[in-house]
Amino acid sequence: MRRAAGTGPSFMTDRDALLEALRAIVARVAGPTRAPAGDMSAETPLTEGGWWLDSVELLEVIVACETEFGITFEPASDLLDDAFRTLGTLAAVIQTKNPELSRA
Repeated sequence: MRRAAGTGPSFMTDRDALLEALRAIVARVAGPTRAPAGDMSAETPLTEGGWWLDSVELLEVIVACETEFGITFEPASDLLDDAFRTLGTLAAVIQTKNPELSRA
């Protein structure tokens, strides 16, 4: 997920790349008719007021993230409600599970 500085038209940090990958996963699960209005950012809610994901769709996102990022979520510590509040809170949990995604 890392890009070397100056190797493209814009520099993307690891966090930016992670957020972009998460946006793609969530968009695939939510489908084209439920994309949030306006700009999507790290603060875009995954449930009400944002992507409107339900519990089954959140489970689909969990499984897709485990596959995509080579991690395993721990139900007792990682799957708390706050972890799925926004794209950014989910990215933070993923970064703790896979430190390679945190390198700048």
